[in-house]
Amino acid sequence: MSVFPVVKGIRLRATKINRCGLPIAGEANRIVTDGFVSVGLTPVMKDANELEQENAEGKVCVMDRTPPIRKHHTVEVVLCNVNTGLISLFNGWSQVLDYDNSPIGFQDSEFVDADYGVALELWTGGRSDDDCPAPETDSIFTKQGTGMNYGYLLIGATEFTLGNIEVSANISTFTLSGISLAMPQWGRGPYNVAGTDEHGTPGRLLTPLGDDAHFTLFRTPVPPPEVTAGAEPLPLEIATKFVAPDFYFGGPNNEPAAEIAPEQSTSVASLAV
Repeated sequence: MSVFPVVKGIRLRATKINRCGLPIAGEANRIVTDGFVSVGLTPVMKDANELEQENAEGKVCVMDRTPPIRKHHTVEVVLCNVNTGLISLFNGWSQVLDYDNSPIGFQDSEFVDADYGVALELWTGGRSDDDCPAPETDSIFTKQGTGMNYGYLLIGATEFTLGNIEVSANISTFTLSGISLAMPQWGRGPYNVAGTDEHGTPGRLLTPLGDDAHFTLFRTPVPPPEVTAGAEPLPLEIATKFVAPDFYFGGPNNEPAAEIAPEQSTSVASLAV
């Protein structure tokens, strides 16, 4: 199942992280939305270096070439009709609160937040030719889900800035641009996003993220999460959820990391972190 189309962006989940990709617990540090127009990744490369040396006659006597290197990706997210908390999650800007402390807007800052960022998880549609293999045994009846598979893209990014805002007779959108980063401290992640067995049981990433990769893309039978009720950011709990024997990275006595992530709360009420 290594070849599949990427058609339609179905859902986007944003989670606050630090510069190393570590998920940050907090009262409004994750949100799921379908209020996005597009997500774009553009690689930024260090160009190849042509190395050559001429001899005293002016002829090239030594020639070599260093390969190009991907430095990072420019990440551009176009949003529409989203909660102001999502924009604040991207760039750390302060929200404007109403008389009852409910968020009604945001205000910009001269500083670009480079200490924190967001982990973006994007679910896409598109059917692959081998999504519905002919069953060989009745074990097919134990498989979870609808039979549909999704494209899953995970990328960490930081240094988000808000693009131009135009008020006119046209529909207005918000464009946020940042740069990608490696997320070694994301590990296997705080959510269940991958099929862990032949039955499609949802679980964490099968292998932890490495030190160099800036995005991960694969096919998964695990459906996207539901849109956050009321479009309000939700609490993220780590230390109070990943307790023995369900360790996030592993236990003090070499206990393994949890295969299945505990469920996060769906309430906007304040929680211990």
